[in-house]
Amino acid sequence: MIPIGKKGKSSNINLIQPLTLVEFEADIRENIQIHQLKNLRISKPLHHIHFDPVKSAIIMFLDELLYKTIPDDYVNDTLFKYLHNAIVLLDDAFDARNFHLWCLLEISRQYGFYPQFESENAHHFFDLSSSTYVCDRPTHPHYLEEIESAILLLMLDKEWPQVQTIAMSGIMRKNLLDALVKYIRLHLENLREIHSVEILHEVFHG
Repeated sequence: MIPIGKKGKSSNINLIQPLTLVEFEADIRENIQIHQLKNLRISKPLHHIHFDPVKSAIIMFLDELLYKTIPDDYVNDTLFKYLHNAIVLLDDAFDARNFHLWCLLEISRQYGFYPQFESENAHHFFDLSSSTYVCDRPTHPHYLEEIESAILLLMLDKEWPQVQTIAMSGIMRKNLLDALVKYIRLHLENLREIHSVEILHEVFHG
């Protein structure tokens, strides 16, 4: 897709890092599967993501998640606009430790299975299978305990500045990450394992 020199190098290699925001031109033809990109350039410079270990780990995780959940021929302008804005928010965030949790929830909204809830009449357990809060502990293993369900409720239908200030322990953040990855896997068939989850655990869930 991107032309390289005779020695196998490209002047554009720094522009194609995971989830870098770029613009380019391409001559799209129906009988060609791989199109050459021309005039590749940065559309929105990122100043912190690639120098901050927490933000870099989050980008690696989101990159893998999106790669494994979005088909090659899938078109969704709303999802694209959300991800573009989310990357800018992550770059500017003063504390990014909750960002991947908020982003997983918003991605589930774009995919059509955002958690259902009634804040004024919240129940005790969040059922990952049915995407709803329930009064009684489910008989299957796919649910959140009461404290995790309560923290999740604080994040639902909130903008990033509100989620950014929610205090939680590293263990709670780890449990919610694992639960939300499971949640997405329950609602998307044949989703392969997300290996970069372990990187997030190592970086800041201790």
